[in-house]
Amino acid sequence: MSATVEAERVYAELGSIRQELLAVKTQLAQMMEASGTGGHPHIIRDPQMHRGEPTIRGSAVTVRTVVERTRLGDTPEQIVEAYPALTLAQVHDALGYYYDHPGEIERYIQENREALWKIKQRASS
Repeated sequence: MSATVEAERVYAELGSIRQELLAVKTQLAQMMEASGTGGHPHIIRDPQMHRGEPTIRGSAVTVRTVVERTRLGDTPEQIVEAYPALTLAQVHDALGYYYDHPGEIERYIQENREALWKIKQRASS
């Protein structure tokens, strides 16, 4: 096989690989957009789980939970100890999600507080 034929075969193969890579990138971008988490790979929104509240992928731990634990003084490492199913990367991504969307998470925190207050009011009646 001549060098020219071999070079053409390599270029054709590289072109095919380039197309496949572009398709994977497009699919990944669509998945990220569909999840509604804007570049936070460890965070999902599933309407079947916590009414679509941002949740750490592969767990039932919400971003709100991580934020509230840090407000109580827990470090990311302590949160991982408390929730062994989580990784440090997931906890940091949850905090990153909060910093990108503070208003949204603050609304969930407020809704949770109001729900707890209503439960306490009913219990004391």
